[in-house]
Formats: sequence, structure tokens, C-alpha cells
Amino acid sequence: MIAHMRKSDYKEQTVQEHLEAVSDIAKEFGKKVNVQSMAELAGYLHDMGKNTKAFSTYIENAVKKLGAPSVKIDHSSAGAKYLYERYYIDSPEKLSESISNMVIEMVGMVILSHHSGLQNFLQTDGSQSDFFKRVCREDLPHYEEVCTTFLNVQGNQEKVEELYQASLKEMKSFLLQYQQLSKQWQGKSHISRYVYYSILMKYIFSCLIDADRTDSRRFDEDDHSDLYPSNQLFFKESYDHLIDQLQEWVAGPEASHPINELRAVMSEQCDRLAEEPSSIYQLSIPTGGGKTFASLRYALKHAHLQAKDRIIYVVPYTTILEQNADAVRKIIKNKDMVLEHHANVIDDAESDDELDFYQKPSLKQMQLARDNWDHPIIFTTMVQFLDTFYGKGTRKARRLHNLTNAIVIFDEVQSVPIKHIPLFNSAVNFLHYFGKSSIILCTATQPSLTATAYPLLMDVDAEMVRDLPDVVKAFQRVSIKSKVKTQGWNANEICDFALDELENKQSLLIILNTKKAVLNVYHELKESSGYSVYHLSTSMCPQHRKDILQEVKKKLKSGDEKVICVSTQLIEAGVDISFECVIRSLAGLDSIAQAAGRCNRNGEYANGFVYIIRAHDEELSKLPEIALGQKVTEQDVLTRSELAEDLLSPAAIQTYFDFYLTKAAREIRMIDFKLNIPLIELIDQSKKYFEAVPQGSPRTSVRSMYKTLESRFEVIEAPTTGILVPYHAEGRDLIADLNEEIRDYDQLNLLLKKAQLYSVNVYSHTLRQLVKEDLIFPLHTEGVYALKDGGYHKEFGLSLTGEGELSQSIF
Repeated sequence: MIAHMRKSDYKEQTVQEHLEAVSDIAKEFGKKVNVQSMAELAGYLHDMGKNTKAFSTYIENAVKKLGAPSVKIDHSSAGAKYLYERYYIDSPEKLSESISNMVIEMVGMVILSHHSGLQNFLQTDGSQSDFFKRVCREDLPHYEEVCTTFLNVQGNQEKVEELYQASLKEMKSFLLQYQQLSKQWQGKSHISRYVYYSILMKYIFSCLIDADRTDSRRFDEDDHSDLYPSNQLFFKESYDHLIDQLQEWVAGPEASHPINELRAVMSEQCDRLAEEPSSIYQLSIPTGGGKTFASLRYALKHAHLQAKDRIIYVVPYTTILEQNADAVRKIIKNKDMVLEHHANVIDDAESDDELDFYQKPSLKQMQLARDNWDHPIIFTTMVQFLDTFYGKGTRKARRLHNLTNAIVIFDEVQSVPIKHIPLFNSAVNFLHYFGKSSIILCTATQPSLTATAYPLLMDVDAEMVRDLPDVVKAFQRVSIKSKVKTQGWNANEICDFALDELENKQSLLIILNTKKAVLNVYHELKESSGYSVYHLSTSMCPQHRKDILQEVKKKLKSGDEKVICVSTQLIEAGVDISFECVIRSLAGLDSIAQAAGRCNRNGEYANGFVYIIRAHDEELSKLPEIALGQKVTEQDVLTRSELAEDLLSPAAIQTYFDFYLTKAAREIRMIDFKLNIPLIELIDQSKKYFEAVPQGSPRTSVRSMYKTLESRFEVIEAPTTGILVPYHAEGRDLIADLNEEIRDYDQLNLLLKKAQLYSVNVYSHTLRQLVKEDLIFPLHTEGVYALKDGGYHKEFGLSLTGEGELSQSIF
């Protein structure tokens, strides 16, 4: 029987060959969480349903274009049904029987979901479970032929029995590990076993998906390369390069500067901790304290000593991803071993149908171009991280197993969406306590993640920086003064105040909360200042922003002229830039602290000045977290004299987050609007829906409702679409190249990665307006859209009026 047929030479891969190869790969992936047998069992049975003459004909017709039947063949249910019929116990009375059912439910659900995304054990409408619906189906076509063919292969039945028995032991071990965790954190709320059952199942699902796709790709490309290369030598060499860089800095003229001495001390503390066992750490280095270098120093050494597979940086915004990735490349002196993965240039709609693959080569190429994060060092975003655990379909889940036995560094961890903190904490707990990963939470303003529902299980002494209050004081380089007034500041007033400050200063940064407010102040200053004025917002593609920042830094360094930059909060996170003065529109104290980090960053001046105002024309009704941050800073921090005098102190930050999280629970809708429950309940007990199962209907031991969770889960409430923009010759060339038919996978992959620098993410209402104004058009490469010239402006990016002005060079 045929599992796959190579289009280039019509070579066949048999079903048995595919099952054995996938199970071997899945087994290797599963070892990191000690569920290798469960993963192997899933791999061994996942395509059992292809053991039919009908499917062989289906594949042959599709590849040779002989007129494949339009009716799709269900090949995903047979393996799960076979497991259920052989091992499932209808009314388990013993713990061992319950454990057996859990194995069958998890592995069975993984198998039957491997082309659709995980399904539901319970339903919101009280109807039959997706699991029972599939495994109890009596009219599954070709099922008898499938079983006969599979069991006729010598050793298959014995292999399944062997893997089943080994899986029982693994499930018992997992339960024991959970019990030990629960005992260790006794007294903490919501350390729910159901949550970890659910994430464990998603992990096994990830192992199967990646193994299946990997073997299919290797067969299609006739690839026989090493599947499991070690990165240990690379980590050791990279650490040596980092230490060489450190020695150069120590010998340099700036080494004796107090700030640089402090950076060196904290970096050394991280180096020593790298010798300790894996843990969850906080790295609360003050803004400008060199946390990227310090965290990399820890990660490279720890990865080498503890044999970790990879280092993953998770950042809040794409705006800082390129900068941090470039900085790491320079330190380790290797460009190819650092992967960036962020922008959504291609629509993420799922399509795993094999017939689509064979009939639409461009679709297959684009899907293969999505990395599974099998790379030594990865930079990605919080959106991508959370989507890996909770996003829709199969493609993003493929990466999950590569987050285990890793070092995961969360940069600016305070940016985790408040609504998704329970899901974030649960994912991180799983990665550390079950997945053997080391976790670092980096920020100058640590949120109180250990004091929430479904808390982060982090020790009280998890801080990597010793004597943190003293370090924060030593790093103080600015004076912060509130000039908030009830009626707010309009664009003219902000402009006048900025120009007054520039009378005796060389540079000034204005940070406002909305793109509209930024654009208004930018236009005012351009018309009246006579100085060099720059605009930064996410209406500009990353390359455009990078060019602007480079030009601003150049002028700041020369000091030949006065410089003003007007920006949204994108400049706050990780951008290494320093102004003499900063004006910040009122926001959360964490944002104000980040803004202060762009002022007198390296101690260039005797003192820097940060002024807090409230911009009048900021509409925050659709930005509830920013609005709440404003409110808490104003009412609960600025009104307390002991805190207002030192807004960057750990005490002020702690007070802010305590009030913020408390008020957020009341004022920000934490539950799903449609379901009226927190989303995490869908992978917890699912009590509301479990109790609604009709009397006498079968109930599963695992209760997760991943299908419903994934359909409702969005990291960003209003999702965006990436649009290619004609910025400079490079952007126009990319649009032209992607408007051609591209058959070479490597070329397509290269173009798509480059396109991330020349795309702007737009919300649905903006997308509709672009369509209405005829400013957007689809490219030949499926799922990619581009902006016409009139839709992009050389100074401020996206222009919805169609009057954008472009030039070959903006400077």
C-alpha cells in the first residue's frame, strides 16, 4: 500500500515504511518529556488508515494527475479506533484501568487529529464527544481492510502491545511527577492535573506532527542527512566568542565607567548561575543594564554544560526582534545559526490535505517554508510562543516539542496579555517541570506572575541580580517629573513644551500611546521646529524603522544638530538609543520605566529628564490595558509621595503591579465573551461542560476542549494581516519577485524571510479601507498581498489617502 508518491520520479513510499519512520522520529522527540513510547505509538498508528487500495489509487491519481476522486478518504480515524477497540475500558474501576484509558484517549486523540488540529473530548452544546464520535464510528469506510492489511505485517500486533505497555508506565511516571509537583507547591491554587494532561497531549501531538511532516519532506526531497545534529560544540564556541568580546570591552576606554562596571558585575552573576541546575529565574536588570548580553552569557554556558538543544528568545514586538538577533549574531560571530521567526506575511490558514499538496505545489512550498524551530538560537515573538501551545490547527503546534530541553528567555515579560497570564504560566510551568527547560523572565519591571490564578511556580529567591534595590539606585540616570493635568495636552501644547526643552538640550524623544497622536505631534513639529524631526510607528515596515533609527543614532552621536523623535511605544522595548530628554504620555509604570531607559542610557549627561504628560487626543477605548495602566499609575502610584519620589524603585514597581493585576481582574474582561468562562477552563476540568454530559453517556478521563480553545484563542484581540510595502528598491523588487511563479523552495524561503522586513501588519478595518481605496493587490504567490505606491509614504509609512510619496532614499 502507498503512503506517498514522489512527484519527481514516481517513487513510492509504502505505508509500513512511513509508519516505521515516523514512529522512530516521534520517539526521539518524545524522550525529552519521557513519553517516547506514547509518541512512538502515535507515530506507528497515525496513518494506519492508508492501508487500502482506495487510498493508493487516490495518491497515484493525485500525483500523476489522472483525475483524483473528489471525495476525501478518512485515514486518520482508523489507528485511534483500533486502539480504542483493543484496549479501552468502558467503566474503569481501578486506577490502572483509568491510566490505560488516559493513554488511549491521549494517543487516540493525537492520531485522529493529526490533519485537523486537536478535537474536543467535551462539546459546548452537549453533543457527543469528538473522540467517541470518531472511535465508535461503525461505518468507517475500508476499516476491515485496514486492520487486515496492518495485522498481516509480521510483528505489527506485537509492536503495538509492547508500546502500549510501555506507555502505561510513562503515564504512571507522569502522574507521579505531577503529584510531587503538587506536594512541592502545596497551598498554591490551581495546580490542576487536567491542565498538564492537556498540555502533555499537545506535546505528543507536536511530536507526531513534526515527525510526520519531517518524514514526508525527507522522502519527497530524497533527504538522508543527519536528523539529530548536536549543537554542543556550537554553544561552546559561541560562549568563547562572547568571552573574547567581554575581554575587549574590559580593555577598552569605557570599561571603568560606573554603568559599565555594573553591567559587568551582573553579567558575571549570570555566568555563575549557568553552572546550576535548570530553574525558572527572574533577570531584573534595570533598563540599559545589558540584559541581552547577560542572558546570552548564561544561556550559552548553561546550554553547553547541561546539554540543552537550543536557546529561544521570546520578545513582545517584531520591532526589537531584528535588533536583538543582529546583536547576538555579532557576539557569536555566526549569522546562519540564528533564526528569526515572526511576521505573518503569508496567511496562516491551515491546509493539511495531501491532495492540496500534490495539486498546489506553491502551497506546499509555502508551508514547508515555515520553520519548526529546529535551530540552535531562535528569536520569535510572544504571539508565536503562545500560538504554539494554543493556536489553531497543526502547523504552529509542530514547534512545541522543540521548546523542551531548551533555554527560553522571555524579554520584557511584563507584556504578556493580562487575559492570557493563566495560559502563559501553565505553558512555562510545563516547559520547566516536565520539559526540563530553563526559563529566564527578563524585564526591568517584573510582574507578579506568582500571585495570580494558575500561578507561575517560581521560587521566591529566583532573582538573578543580587541586591536589586541597590543596583537600581546605582543605575539611576534620570529625574522623572509628572506634569499630568486633567484636561490633557493637545498637539500644539506638546510641541511648544518640546521646543522649550530643546532650548538648552540637544535631543528629545516623545512617546505617545497611539499612532494618530504621534502623527499629529510629528506634523506640528515638522512645521514649526526647524530641527531634524523623525517619526516612528508600526505604520512603517521594519526596514523603514531600522533606517530611521540608524539615522537618528548617527545624528545623536555626532551632536551637530538638535534631534526630535516622535514615536509610539515600540521604541521602548529593547531599542538601544539614548536621548537627553524624554516626554512620555501617561501609561503603566512599566512603560514609563521603559521610556526612562531611552534617556541618558549610558550616563552621557550629568542627568537626564523624563516628563510624564497626558496627551489629549489619544483614544484608548480599544486599548483597555493601556487605559488601565494609566489609571493605576495616576491613582495608586503618583498619589503616594514615598513612591512618586522614586518611580523606578522595586517598591514602586511592585505596588503598581499589585494594584494593576487586582484591578485588571475586575475591569478587564478576563473571560471569553461567547463562552462566559476563562479560556484556560477549556483545558482544565471543563466543569461546565463535563457536568452537562447526559446521564448514561460515556465520559473521558481527559477533559480538554482544544478545538474550542483554539477557535477562541487570539493573543492579539484584533488579528492583523501582513502587507508587503514598496519601500525602497528592495521592497519593490520583493513585490515583483513574489508576483512570479517560484518553483525553487530555497528561493521562496529566502524571499519570504526577507519580506518580513518589508511588511506592515494591518487590522481588518484598515485592510477593508485599503481595498476600498484600491491601494492593495494580491500577488502570484498565494496568500501574499502588496501595497500600491500611493499607499506608502517615505516619512511615516502607511497612507490610507493614497497620497503616499516614495523616493529612492529617504535621507
